[in-house]
Parts: sequence; C-alpha cells; structure tokens
Amino acid sequence: MWGKLEHYFDEYPVRKQIAKLLLKYGLKVSDDMKIKCGEIEVPYTKIAKALDVDRRVVKETVTMILKIPELKEVYVNLEPTVHMKFVGRHVGYGVIEIEPEPRAIGILAKVASKIADRGINIIQVVAEDPELYPEATLTIITEKPIPGELINELSKLEGVKRISIY
Repeated sequence: MWGKLEHYFDEYPVRKQIAKLLLKYGLKVSDDMKIKCGEIEVPYTKIAKALDVDRRVVKETVTMILKIPELKEVYVNLEPTVHMKFVGRHVGYGVIEIEPEPRAIGILAKVASKIADRGINIIQVVAEDPELYPEATLTIITEKPIPGELINELSKLEGVKRISIY
C-alpha cells in the first residue's frame, strides 16, 4: 500500500517519514486534525519526538493528508491491530514467522493448507507490506504449537526462504 501513497510526499522527505509511521502503526488522522490510535489521541509532539522532527511538520503532514482525497480516504480509516507474535506462546499458541523469497506468490495459501491438513486452527495472520518493511514476513499464530515435522514440511515449500518459531 505504501507504494501507492508515497509519491504524494516525494517533495517532502520529513512528511514522508511521518506519513509512513502513521501507516505502519495504524494511526488514523481524523477530520478535526487529530492523530489517533483507535479513539486515543496521540499528540503531535509524541510523533515528532519519535522521529526527531519538529511538531509543526507533523501538523503540516496532517493538513496535507486531509487536503488530498486519495490520502484522506486511507488515513481516516486506519485502525491499529493487535499483533500476537511475541505474546502468543505465553498463552499456549503456536507462532511461526516465514520470510518468503522475493516476489513469491501463494505462500499463505500453501502454508495455511498444510496447517489445516493437520487439524490446527489459525488464530491470526499478519503479512507485512514489503514496501513498509524491508524484511517483510508472514506471521502465523495457531491455536497450538506447530509440530516439528510440520515445520520441516513448511520449510521445504517453494518460496519459503526462512522459518522462525517464537
């Protein structure tokens, strides 16, 4: 998705950083010029501090987003999402992270099929946008840990570069 939005910020590198951060964390821009995580307001100063930029540039970025219909449509509808990658194992879930080969197609379908064949339910899937995350991964949370022989099977699938277990 970032690849479809970033060109709006090409002339404004700091605004581009800010817009990318908002997208990455699902921070929405509201019509009343506020940045929100769900319904919780995030002050411009906190965003500015996180990126080591001036808070006024954060406000300028919000203004720009609200003025451009294509940007507004995306940013007013963002929502934060729980990612259970680091907490899943603490509640008995299985957590695997797959790094696909570049441009691999159908990895999720292949992996989900193999997991379903073992009668294991998938609780959550997070597929990172390669335009936002240089080392984009596919994280799959299952109702129970995945057996070792299935991990071996998954690692042999075409397009799978690496598998990590959490």
